[in-house]
Amino acid sequence: MIETTLRINGNLKLLGRFRDEDQTEKFVFESPAGIIELTWVKNKKGITVFYLPTHHYCNLGCKFCHLTEEHKGIGQKMIPISAEDLNSAMEYVINKYTGNKKVLLSFMGVGEPFLNLDLVFQLFDLNKKKKGFVFSYALASMMLSSSGFRKIYRKMEADKIPLKIHFSLHFPFDKTRHDIIPCSKETISQSLRRLNQYRAFVKRQKGIMANFSMFHETTDPVEIHYTIIKGINDSDRDLDKLIGLGVKYKIPLKILKFNPTESLKRSDRERYWFERLKKQYGAAVAYYMPPGPNIGSSCGQFTKHYYLGSQSREQLKEFNDWKTRYEVK
Repeated sequence: MIETTLRINGNLKLLGRFRDEDQTEKFVFESPAGIIELTWVKNKKGITVFYLPTHHYCNLGCKFCHLTEEHKGIGQKMIPISAEDLNSAMEYVINKYTGNKKVLLSFMGVGEPFLNLDLVFQLFDLNKKKKGFVFSYALASMMLSSSGFRKIYRKMEADKIPLKIHFSLHFPFDKTRHDIIPCSKETISQSLRRLNQYRAFVKRQKGIMANFSMFHETTDPVEIHYTIIKGINDSDRDLDKLIGLGVKYKIPLKILKFNPTESLKRSDRERYWFERLKKQYGAAVAYYMPPGPNIGSSCGQFTKHYYLGSQSREQLKEFNDWKTRYEVK
């Protein structure tokens, strides 16, 4: 199914390079432990933006995830990616293609960053040694655990790592959220309180805030993500609850366009939701179309072909059609 095209170093092989209509590119590498998908987003002039995974495969079982929802029972393990392998993949793309000295690393691909924070910290340590470069960091997490925040605070106090945190909320009620995102053990109120505490801590760090102003449209170190799914989280009750959370916690909100799965569809109430949120939410609200949806650029939109084990004839045809359309020769 997959042809090896290029060996990067002793560990990594480049399996393919793919480009979507919006010019977002995905590089698919293979290490002895598994697949690494690195997405290069070209929406910031003078800045290289990478969407990065933290794990080889993901088995957390989120019911709106393209990987786990559409291809159940593959039997692959969720293995943490090593900093050395991910660094090699990044350096290959930077040195060969981007040329920018400002680099934003956003961990929102396969896996869960709070389950592999060491990867983020180790990459920060490696990047400190790269002369002439300036790096910034971000992560999107579904599980804002107290133990994870303790690790982040220790690293920030020691090394001033500029780290923005996006909370993947998606459901405003605890029961529904736990049903759809079973790995989320914290309550929504716990998570939002921790975000506010983190924001207050970061805003006292002058060096970190200067870095944020260089890489982000706003300097707020936290934000909430929400995707509106038809019949799942798009009711008036859901909207009222989300508005109440905004009024109480005043954390910026980003509505992400949903990329449908086989069983879940994009809501037709997005416009109504957005208009009410802009007027009533209590903090900044933005609408965001994740880049590269056809090549699986970000969390929930993985290029799932590379994680499949045994191939049916239909799956193989799907893969070959996709590869023919999007691969950069």
